[in-house]
Amino acid sequence: MVEQHSILQMGNLLMVQERERLLSAIFRRNNIRSLAGLKTFEAGCSTGYHLRLMVQWGAEPECQAGIDLDSEAVSYARAHGPGMRIHHGSADSIPESSASFDLSLAFTLFSSVPGEQISARIASELFRITRPGGLILVHDMRRRNPRNPAVHPIDADDIRRWFPSCPVRAHTCTLAPPIARYVGRWAPWLYGPLTVLPLLRTHALYVIRRPALPPGETDTGRFVTN
Repeated sequence: MVEQHSILQMGNLLMVQERERLLSAIFRRNNIRSLAGLKTFEAGCSTGYHLRLMVQWGAEPECQAGIDLDSEAVSYARAHGPGMRIHHGSADSIPESSASFDLSLAFTLFSSVPGEQISARIASELFRITRPGGLILVHDMRRRNPRNPAVHPIDADDIRRWFPSCPVRAHTCTLAPPIARYVGRWAPWLYGPLTVLPLLRTHALYVIRRPALPPGETDTGRFVTN
């Protein structure tokens, strides 16, 4: 299983590269021209890959923080991300100050959360720690995985329910992993053309903006998909 998900497998690398290109485009679209000084928090940060990516792209390690339930993953993240704050615990209780982060991440987290109440508390915590006008990015599966009954899809209705009144834009992405791994092995050049077909995209990245205005003067809360 570890080898199947290794970045050294070309199909996995292609999926990661697609997601990172999309992330870069989202930053540009939201006028984030430099990551210097950008404060990022990741709920369910696992080994800290995305936090280290932020550092690689120009953010300071001391501005990065995350939390995860897996003690081994937390130890790895701490060892490989010196200067970053990595908490061991549940994302429904984040030990960080309110409105203290410019960017909050939850990548393939909600699909693994078993109950609605916990999901709602995690969303509430992400909203709390993100500054007004800041972004919350939720990347997750939008299709059921028949090979893994322990996870479940996340859809637009979930995002609207967990982040009421927040403007949201949804980007579908990620070629179906079995297809991506097959293509990566035999014809990597096909990955891009195949992702043009919406039916083959199994995930979505939701860009959620915490309203910068006070209650009664909130943003429109439009939901846009592309």
